Amino acid sequence: MNTPSNLEPSIDREIPEIDIVGPLKKAFPASNGDGDRAGETTSGKLTLQSGIILPGGNVSISQSAKDIFERFASRGDLFLRGGAIVEVIMEKGMLVLQIVKPSAFRSMIEIVGQTLVWRSGREGEPVLAPRLCPEATAKALLDCHIAREILLHISAVVGCPLLIETADGTKIIHKGHDRETSILVSGDDVKEIELIEARVLLDEVISEFAFQTEGDRARALAMLMTPALKLGGLICGSVPCDVGEADFSQSGKTYRQRLTAAVYGERPTIITRRDGGVGGLDESFSAALVAGRPFIQLENLRGKLASQHIEAFLTGESSFPCRLPGVAEIRIDPTRFFIQLSSNGVEATRDFANRSCIIRIFKRTDYTFKKYPEGDLLQHVRAQQPRFLGAVFAFIREWIKAGKPRSNCTDHDFREWIGVLDWISQNLLKAGPLMDGHQMAQERVSNPSLTFLRGLALAVVEAGRMGESMIASELYEIAEANGMTIPGLKEADEDRGKKVIGIIMARLFKEAEALMVDSFKVERRETMTQRESGGDYTAKTYIFTKP
Repeated sequence: MNTPSNLEPSIDREIPEIDIVGPLKKAFPASNGDGDRAGETTSGKLTLQSGIILPGGNVSISQSAKDIFERFASRGDLFLRGGAIVEVIMEKGMLVLQIVKPSAFRSMIEIVGQTLVWRSGREGEPVLAPRLCPEATAKALLDCHIAREILLHISAVVGCPLLIETADGTKIIHKGHDRETSILVSGDDVKEIELIEARVLLDEVISEFAFQTEGDRARALAMLMTPALKLGGLICGSVPCDVGEADFSQSGKTYRQRLTAAVYGERPTIITRRDGGVGGLDESFSAALVAGRPFIQLENLRGKLASQHIEAFLTGESSFPCRLPGVAEIRIDPTRFFIQLSSNGVEATRDFANRSCIIRIFKRTDYTFKKYPEGDLLQHVRAQQPRFLGAVFAFIREWIKAGKPRSNCTDHDFREWIGVLDWISQNLLKAGPLMDGHQMAQERVSNPSLTFLRGLALAVVEAGRMGESMIASELYEIAEANGMTIPGLKEADEDRGKKVIGIIMARLFKEAEALMVDSFKVERRETMTQRESGGDYTAKTYIFTKP
């Protein structure tokens, strides 16, 4: 019922204490010790200020929402993210963001106050009575504009301090919510490191990987530096996807990316492609974005990546839509995330290749990996994370001190990123040109025929037939034995298969009789071959070598 006009309900106005009578008294224990529940007094009586008056009668949704969200804001329990209200929860030892749904909000309100409604007493006088918040009311409160005016906005949750530039140098953003960047910083430790030691530390992170070229090594160091530059606002434009590629499995391509995240006190949110079940790659990607952790890893991707959703994200500037089942679309800031992809042979669109930083490594055999007091290299970096982060900051400070120069390199779509990191790579990290060999890798990733040729070269290595002269039918047998997908061949068929491989090879060797694909050289020759039925013919043969 409506309250009398001379007792207009207001969440900012005290009213006389109101007795709770009859069976309602059980809902409000008289004694609550040191931890009084909101809405209670030690005498078992309520005031309008101590309880939460749900909307109804003369109590508007806005009035009730103002009271509720001011309480949550003072506790730091709820935040705003892309138009949605989220809570910060602990998941596998990391803080993540979770959208608050109306069904859950009903009980969450009870954390900050007993939910009450105005009712008519025995004598017709207005009394406050406890009532569970209906789900429709919870939805109306979550949708109310008042929440957007009161709650702090979060763009990302980061596990380490941030380095930003100031008028007189740099400063560290420590643990807590930073209003300027809207980032929630959950870590608070970083060490001051001299530049000489910083170089040793960063080299240590990548020391156990066999990079295909010096350019790949330089790009690995660049991807170590990129998150600090981007999170600190020192790079404004887009940054590429870290694509880790290897010749064989168990080579460390995913491990290297986890090391990068570990420098920032992070563990990547892992996404794998699902062939069945509910949801798909894009939905899993959106869920990871909503959770707010900065590193998202597409692990051991097989087959072709063709996601316009992810491609659009990599060039997003201020707002990117995320859709999840059961909740309204929310829009997040894409500039606070770093996408990683690992594969033994990624095939993607040209657009994705242009938005990638491809880092290739070889599998090391008969190699003894270094042991540390904490365990392996990853455990060591996690244990000594403040030192490794300090090493990254040392190079960034030196770059700022030099006037934030950029190189004139234009060999990547993300010009600001390549200009900054190429200069740092050559002048501070002493790692050489960043894009050495990268355009060839981009071309191969976006060309199904070249991707197939690379996979075939690896299969030839596995078959122990390097240096042999082979015809198309022999190449088909090797591809089939290794479970390779042959572009243009829908099902296993030897006669059709060798013809398709012949077509692929003819296309690849249209302008030259020798090709380089990553570290392999493939030569095409014409060889006189004897038919089983008798007679000779000229056959195209192929030789795979590793110069």
